[in-house]
Amino acid sequence: MSALIFIDPAAIHPVIDNVWHRTRLSGIPAPGQGITMLCGATAAAEFETLDKRRVNGAPTQCPYCDVAYRRSLGWTIPEGHPGLHPQPQRRRP
Repeated sequence: MSALIFIDPAAIHPVIDNVWHRTRLSGIPAPGQGITMLCGATAAAEFETLDKRRVNGAPTQCPYCDVAYRRSLGWTIPEGHPGLHPQPQRRRP
């Protein structure tokens, strides 16, 4: 007998450098599979238990993913929202 664990891909918020992002996943990514966040950041999928999430403090929300998400739903974006400022250039390795 097996115990199924159901995961909603829409509820997955990947964390990169202690910042949580939004993404549009059609399924559960395989470990190591590349995923793209709504802000344009990319990373390989990894999985950990929830107790590891707050080792470095609570993650903060990516303001650029938040703006993209709000726009996709037609929601109002408050004036002064930090995601409305130009996005800093990402460093490339």
